[in-house]
Amino acid sequence: MKYNSSAMEDFNNLSLEKFWVKYLPMYLDLSQLAFRVLVQFSSTYLCETGFSTLVLIKSKYRRRMFVEADLRCALSGTPPRIKILLLKNRFNNHIE
Repeated sequence: MKYNSSAMEDFNNLSLEKFWVKYLPMYLDLSQLAFRVLVQFSSTYLCETGFSTLVLIKSKYRRRMFVEADLRCALSGTPPRIKILLLKNRFNNHIE
C-alpha cells in the first residue's frame, strides 16, 4: 500500500473513514483492522458509559492501579459464565 501513489494521494485528501471505505475491497484485512481502531467508541453514549464504569471501579474503596481487566469485564456485552469457571477451578485444584 505504501507504494500505491493513488492511495497516498487519497490518504492526504480524504478523511480516514472515507479512505478506508474506498480501499476496503483492495486491502480487506488492513481495512478491517483500521475500522476496529476508528470505531472503538462509536457513540458518545458508549464513551460516557466507559468513563462512568471506570469511576465506579476506581472508587476510594478499590484503589487498584491496573483496572484494564475489570473494565473489560464491566463493559463486555458477554455475560460471565461464573458457574463454569468455578467448576473448572474446582476440578483443576483436585488434580494438583
